[in-house]
Amino acid sequence: MSAPILLSPNEARVLAVLVEKSITTPQYYPMTVNAVMMAANQKNSRHPVMNLTEGEAGAALNQLETEKFATRDDHAGRVPKWRHRFQHQLLLKAPTMAVLVTLMLRGPQTPAELRANASVLNGPADAEGVQAALDDLADRAQPMVMLLPRLPGQAAARYAHLLSGKPELPAADSAAATAPTPRAATAAPSGNGMERLAQLEARVLTLEAQLAALERRLSDAGG
Repeated sequence: MSAPILLSPNEARVLAVLVEKSITTPQYYPMTVNAVMMAANQKNSRHPVMNLTEGEAGAALNQLETEKFATRDDHAGRVPKWRHRFQHQLLLKAPTMAVLVTLMLRGPQTPAELRANASVLNGPADAEGVQAALDDLADRAQPMVMLLPRLPGQAAARYAHLLSGKPELPAADSAAATAPTPRAATAAPSGNGMERLAQLEARVLTLEAQLAALERRLSDAGG
């Protein structure tokens, strides 16, 4: 796309929801405005948690239609239903789209968190795949992700999406309260527990990358 992309927070959430549900619950896709609103306002797997009205969800869909990111389904019957055109408009590979949508739904995350959370959207299967997706999204005429400055006490750097502009950086003393959890069902650790978890994730990510590089060298030597 030639025109710069700048989605409102409502539009970004609604668009990400359409993509998410098309993959996780295809039997209920395309979606009505009411279904989009309920999915956008979920308490789990969302950061920040939102409270859109049906009118706000509808307004976001109408704007996304104008920007060609969403379209009405002509075969949906009397109740209008909506589909996304996200992947088509941005020419995204499926694993790359999964990483971007996960950032749109859950807020800034480490590569290890992205690997875990994007898996339900058919995201990259390994650490190298996550990094390749992030590099692809960052290396565009209009970058779609950015690496956030590491805050004191953080063992692993986090990425954020840029489709709604640059994110506000949290103060160091509020980082623990604003950081997303790797899994919705997992209670967020605090204090030393959070730091140890981040350190372990970073070590796993590094080891996986080293293992993949070693496998490539062995394959090249064998060939």
